[in-house]
Amino acid sequence: MKKFYTFLFLIPILLLTGCQKSDTASNPVTGDETGTVIINGEVVDFSTGSPVANAAISLTGFSTDTTINKSAVSDGSGKYTFEFTIKAGLELAVIAKKEGFVSDSTKVFAVANRTITASKLLLKATGSGGSGTRNPASVYLSGTSVPHIGIKGAGGLESVQLIFQVVDSMGVALDLDNAVNVGFVLAASPGSGTVLNPPSTRTNANGQASVVLTSGTKAGVVQVTASISVGSKIISSNPVAVTIHGGLPDLTHFSCVPAKVNIPGYNIFGVEDIITAYVGDKYSNPVRPGTAVYFSTEGGIIEGSALTSTLGVASVTLYSANPLPNHPVFGPGFAAITAATTDESFATIRQSTLVLFSGVPIINCSPFGFDIPNGGSQLFNYTVMDQNGNPLSEGTSITVSGEGKDFILTGDKESTLPDTQSRAWTTFSFTVADAIDTVTAVNRLVITIKSDGENGKASLIFSGIVR
Repeated sequence: MKKFYTFLFLIPILLLTGCQKSDTASNPVTGDETGTVIINGEVVDFSTGSPVANAAISLTGFSTDTTINKSAVSDGSGKYTFEFTIKAGLELAVIAKKEGFVSDSTKVFAVANRTITASKLLLKATGSGGSGTRNPASVYLSGTSVPHIGIKGAGGLESVQLIFQVVDSMGVALDLDNAVNVGFVLAASPGSGTVLNPPSTRTNANGQASVVLTSGTKAGVVQVTASISVGSKIISSNPVAVTIHGGLPDLTHFSCVPAKVNIPGYNIFGVEDIITAYVGDKYSNPVRPGTAVYFSTEGGIIEGSALTSTLGVASVTLYSANPLPNHPVFGPGFAAITAATTDESFATIRQSTLVLFSGVPIINCSPFGFDIPNGGSQLFNYTVMDQNGNPLSEGTSITVSGEGKDFILTGDKESTLPDTQSRAWTTFSFTVADAIDTVTAVNRLVITIKSDGENGKASLIFSGIVR
């Protein structure tokens, strides 16, 4: 058993020594490091597999801060090598060309301080002593300079370069000898100044054609299509979607609203309400996604911030809790909720809303006693409110009933409260009338007023005479 425990003790040591960081190509390390990258490759005959010497090799690629454009010639073994300095990772196109052959291409992903082997380039002999005429068969998007742009005048990127690749029926990029014109159109656009430039261009030595999309003042999704005319045939790319985000917040297009204007939270803690900010730019677009909105409350507690969605919406949860709200104008129970963000001038803009924290139900009625003469009637005014004189929350049911005989009860006998802050929903009335013409009858009538809802239950019972 001693040997068994010794073996278990050694396992963690072996695991630790086997998990050290490697700097070999089999365990690449990505990042923003700057260093040398070496790309090795080979050019062979498509039919025989024999090395192809003296093939012209081009290596191209670009990003927002790096451009690679290099050339080499394959040696007697069909081999070639590129060595250069790069920062971070970059996708590159490798193209091989030689007279009497159809060119071929491949892609490699270059990483600093690594040696990379590219896929074999296969050159197919044309049998004509030249590159031959090759017609375009397909056009597709091969890259973009940025993932999305913003509207014009919003302070962000307003243009994106779209790079389309044109290939023949074998999937090989067209060369300069077979260059074609590529046209660009907006298949869908929000309008308001969105443009493509140039409207058409000719493919380069790599079979690529580029167009720049510049935004207008309207946010939305733009669709760009590239097309080529080959005789009477039109070859088109799939529509390429580009998102144009809105600008910075504008006070005129900034709103803050609650899901419920009245919650039963003055005496009950933990009641939730959703507070939502709707944020637009000066052109009525939703602001760019991820815009921060900050929230504060003068009653209860609230989540401090949220980021806008693609529709410019940011929501947080308000919870009833201490401190109990006491508004300087509207009084106890009313909490001011404020949403704040920053506009294009870096100024803080704010919008506020009110949420009522309603309390427990209290019922009063006048008159409280009554003696209705033969053939007569009596009007009763009653109130159902919380201890601060505010209306109860949505869904509260209020009923009035009578127990006796020879009477008629009319008026606000059954009411259901809406989501409201108006005190008009605290005052009600009903009428009791003698139903039978009798001179000597004396009937006792018991009246019950009830309130039932999320604020709690309450009832008021009183009685009188109907003659």
